[in-house]
Amino acid sequence: MKLRCFDQQELPFISWNNQKGTTQEIVCWPVNNDFSWRACLTSIEENSSLGQFPDIERQIVLLEGNGINLNSPGFLNHSVTDFYQPFDFSGDIPVKSELIKGSVKCLNIMVRRTCWKAETTLITQPLILPSSHAGLIYVTQGEWTLIGATCQSISKGQGAWWLPDIREGEIRPLTANCQLLWADIRPLK
Repeated sequence: MKLRCFDQQELPFISWNNQKGTTQEIVCWPVNNDFSWRACLTSIEENSSLGQFPDIERQIVLLEGNGINLNSPGFLNHSVTDFYQPFDFSGDIPVKSELIKGSVKCLNIMVRRTCWKAETTLITQPLILPSSHAGLIYVTQGEWTLIGATCQSISKGQGAWWLPDIREGEIRPLTANCQLLWADIRPLK
């Protein structure tokens, strides 16, 4: 399977039930109601509750805004304020989100804990993508070229995702000061 490219400008917005945010789904594999792993962009406009996802490990990465406080009494109390630094937490627990001076945009990676382990890293150098892993890349700065993809190059707000056994896949920066987020999604079995 080849790397499948996406552009955040082309992803549809799905409003939350409470109307306090939106989601732009990048990939949900294999099916939406019983996914094994999922990646999406989330915009949070007001203080709210995050959805619960039993048996899921979550990562949230701040892309825009001043940050967000995540709270679940007795389980979690953490401020996400550093750009491009992932924070992991359990999808099992109810989590309240409190905005720090305005709305935020985040990248969210969710994996079923019995099947996958996700690790998100900020990349600035060429990278050969592991063929036995799934994953996602999301450009935060500069322009990158892709080998083994449905597109030739990607820039800020664009990216690609793949499933294991892509057979080939490589990313290289084309301009100075390039950076992207790489979510390496490794199978546990």
